[in-house]
Amino acid sequence: MKVASLRAELQQVSEDRESLLLQVQTLTAEVVNCEELVVKSNELKEKCLSQSNQLKTLQDELEATQNKLRVSDLSAFETKTEFEDQKKLISELQNRLADAELKIIDGEKFRKKLHNTILELKGNIRVFCRVRPLIPEDSPGADGRVISFPTTTEALGRGIDLAQNGQKYSFTFDKVFMPDASQEDVFVEISQLVQSALDGYKVCIFAYGQTGSGKTYTMMGKPGNPEQKGLIPRSLEQIFQTKQSLQSQGWKYEMQVSMLEIYNETIRDLLSTKDSSRTEYGSNGKQYAIKHDANGNTLVSDLTVVDVCSTREVSFLLDQASHSRSVGKTQMNEQSSRSHFVFTLRISGVNENTEQQVQEKPKLSIEALSSLSDVIFALAKKEDHVPFRHSKLTYLLQPCLGGDSKTLMFANISPDNSSLGESLCSLRFASRVNACEIVSNLYSELSWVSGPIKSSKARRSKAYLYTLPMLPCNPTFAI
Repeated sequence: MKVASLRAELQQVSEDRESLLLQVQTLTAEVVNCEELVVKSNELKEKCLSQSNQLKTLQDELEATQNKLRVSDLSAFETKTEFEDQKKLISELQNRLADAELKIIDGEKFRKKLHNTILELKGNIRVFCRVRPLIPEDSPGADGRVISFPTTTEALGRGIDLAQNGQKYSFTFDKVFMPDASQEDVFVEISQLVQSALDGYKVCIFAYGQTGSGKTYTMMGKPGNPEQKGLIPRSLEQIFQTKQSLQSQGWKYEMQVSMLEIYNETIRDLLSTKDSSRTEYGSNGKQYAIKHDANGNTLVSDLTVVDVCSTREVSFLLDQASHSRSVGKTQMNEQSSRSHFVFTLRISGVNENTEQQVQEKPKLSIEALSSLSDVIFALAKKEDHVPFRHSKLTYLLQPCLGGDSKTLMFANISPDNSSLGESLCSLRFASRVNACEIVSNLYSELSWVSGPIKSSKARRSKAYLYTLPMLPCNPTFAI
């Protein structure tokens, strides 16, 4: 019984042992699982910490972005406000600019009117006298003392005295240039006339005097010496500079040059490509006719016209024309020296902004003194008939003289004793011209003419005529 009881207990212990072993296994497995859970938990903690850090970083970035957005919104608002302010300011400035442009237009019109009034008060026909210095070619013993310049307040810079045979002849002009006057000094005095030409008024400038009195030097200057440029190149420079400055206002100009010579009432084209040196002087196979149309335009049929863009191109054409004339002089001597040279610059323009257009009205210029004086004095007396048709050159000149045009005569005087008689004749004629007033006319243009002048002596004199046109190009400015 006791053995059975022990066996029963042993069996029970064995079963308990198996149960405990099973529990141990179960607990061991649970421990392993717990360890894995601990590892995973740690991993999750680390991951959670990392995500927390990332989240904090993102939150910081979000806050920074929100701050930037708020700043951007504020800046955008300020920019919008500034844009509106600028828009208002631009509109105000545009209105002020429009008002200023209108004032400029009115002011320019007023300036032109005042400028023209000043010149009209000075006289629409004026006379300047220029005495050249003594040169080696003058007669032996010439000392220039036959000519003097009064220093009284009334006559200073305007008076000139000439002594002949113990008698003194006194003359007063609008301006007298002494022998030491520079080319710049002379141009300064006529620059107002050039401005009038640019303002749209007709301006006619011509030089009169005997051979060797300095007419060519006054008008053309000395080639190759910039400081001794004459009135024509200086005026052309001013015109082309004005053309350049007006480009900013939308103006585009076209300029054309023609040059002709008249001898014995025959017109010769100096820019013709035909070699005129092999033909009879003054004839190149064409018959040129002067025409005035109903609008007051003057044209010479079949005349060569060349487009120009600069003073250099004009100078080249002047040299070409001069060479062409020099051939004639070699062949004809005195006859060709009594010919007349006419230079014409035609101007037309268009404003691309306002679609305004301007076109010059061609005009040419001068004849021998006898014909010119007949025309000037007829205009001065307001006669019904003015003898423009007495010569081709005065007929070409017709639209250049009169009315609101400004005419300036240069009386060029030689101080040489042997020229005393001619100088006195020149001063007397200039004095008569200075007493004239001219009447209304049509238009103007840039022209230069040289021609002979009959004198009381066998020696011939020449005259140069230089007319600056100009046409109105817009309400504020003209060229």
